[in-house]
Parts: sequence; C-alpha cells; structure tokens
Amino acid sequence: MDDKTKIPNSLRSEAEARIDKEQMVLVNPQPGEELLHKLLHELQVHQVELQMQNDALRQAEIAMEESRDRYADLYDFAPIGYLTLSREGMINEINLTAADMLGVVRSKLIKRRFSQFVAEADRDRWYLHFGSVLKHDQRQRCELVFQREDGSHFSAQLDSLKVRNALGSEELEQAPGLHTPGGAFSVRIAVTDITERVQAETAVTEAREFAESIVDTVREPLIVLDDALKVVSVSRSFYQKFNVTPEDTVGRQIYELGKHQWDIPKLRELLETILPHNRVLEDFEVVHDFPGIGRRRMLLNARRLICKTGRTQLILLAMEDATERG
Repeated sequence: MDDKTKIPNSLRSEAEARIDKEQMVLVNPQPGEELLHKLLHELQVHQVELQMQNDALRQAEIAMEESRDRYADLYDFAPIGYLTLSREGMINEINLTAADMLGVVRSKLIKRRFSQFVAEADRDRWYLHFGSVLKHDQRQRCELVFQREDGSHFSAQLDSLKVRNALGSEELEQAPGLHTPGGAFSVRIAVTDITERVQAETAVTEAREFAESIVDTVREPLIVLDDALKVVSVSRSFYQKFNVTPEDTVGRQIYELGKHQWDIPKLRELLETILPHNRVLEDFEVVHDFPGIGRRRMLLNARRLICKTGRTQLILLAMEDATERG
C-alpha cells in the first residue's frame, strides 16, 4: 500500500473512531433501516473527515502566518535597510529601517523613484551604479550621500543585486518593460548607514591637513611620527634645513633618515616610551656633521599628540639649532 492510500485510510480510521464513541445502535431494525443507518454512518464519517481536514488546514495556516510574521519582523526591524526596485528604479518594497533612513513613512515611498533621495552631487554616480547592476549578475557596491525629505544628509553603502522575478504570464503582461530575453527581474539593495565612519575619516583628514598647515608655518624643523616611528609629515623648514626631499623622508623611520644621524640608541629608547607611557622628551642633544650644513648642535623636544577619538596617536618632534649658543 503506497503513502497516498495510507493517508486517507488513516484519516477515515480516526474519523470512525470518533463516531464509534457516540454510535447509535438500532433496536429491532425494520427492513431498509439498516441501509439507511449505513448511509447515515458514511455521511457522519465524511463530515468528521472534512472537519479534521479543515482543522489541519487551519493549523497549517496559523503556522504559516506565524512564520510569515517572524520573517516580516526580521525584515522590517533589521539593523540595515532593505528595498526592492523595479528596473526603472521605482521602489516596490522597502523595510522600516530604510524608510526611517529616508525620513518618509513607508506607505508614501512605494512607487517613488529612488534617485530622488540621492544627493544631487552623487546622482551621476548612482546612475552608473544602477546601470552596472542591471548589466551584471554579480553584486555591485558603492557609497553615496543621500538627502532625506527634511533636507538633512547621510552617507550610506549600497550592496545591490539583480534578481529574477517569479511572475506568472498575467503578471508579465501587466509589467511593461520586463519582456527581456533574460526574463523579468528587479534589483534588491541593502543600505548600510556609514555616516559616522565617513565623518570620522573626514575629521582625521581635516585634522591632518590642519596640523600640516601649522607645521609648515613654524620656523624650526618639525617632524610628525606615527606609533612605529615612521615619518607622517614634515615641515618645510626641515626639508630646507637638512637639504632632503619628501621622497627621502615621508614613510621612513626616523632612524633611516639621511646618513642615519638620528639612529642613536638613547634617542630610540626615549622616543619609544612617549606613546605608551605619555613621556615627554626635552632638550635631547644631538651633535653631528650633517651633509651640506656641517657640524651642528640640535636640541630635540617631543610629545604625544592624540585625536579626540583616541584611535590615532602621533609624536610631534621639534628640532632647535643651538649651535650658536656654544
């Protein structure tokens, strides 16, 4: 007996078991009553079977609704935004997170053009990105600045992918522009807010440029070192004083500069303690015959520089020519 036969038999057996509990027994049945009783029994069994099937379908429907609600919650309240665009760039679906990012009630976003929320300066980049997504099957990524409905801005990373739509023939007829050789498709996009990261990067860049502008205005030679004691920035006066170029200086450890005149064990020891222990170097004397300028007596002073976030630490090293002091 195959499975298809077992299932109806099992259902009937259970239905008959329920009826047997309340089965009516005929006393002194008259001719024809037994047949009528059998027919009534079959109707009762069939009715119970239908009721059992309805109950099973209802339970399955409830389970599907609960599962759908769980996935809907995961979709709507995910930490990143999700949306689906038509190939024309219209919003077909969007979760609550993405709607909050754009500052618009979700119901008012459906069928709106997504490009309306891209900042004007980045709109060409968006069109290039969207066009690339439509042409390729691989995930495409870009970073854009968006403008909310209230005029405020935020930066976001987009991860976009073209996906095939499972549309029936009637839906395809109602979807103009989707009759392509590759079938109907849409574009799914994950939106990650990177505003804080962009702001941090911008702050670091501005701080570095600001520091470099100050360094260049100081008459005394100055060097900015990172935590590996590599040269990050150098003042113009340093280049002029020691007759060196940026190519020979930036990115190299201070001990490697020139003819290794700064490769002094005591100086190395002191510099290596500035960042971890917040030490200060004061009037460290270096006497050396420097190429092109002769024998000079230099006094070195250094201290730690730290940005507001605490993630970037640098050393500012100032050099004073004390040769004329004797």
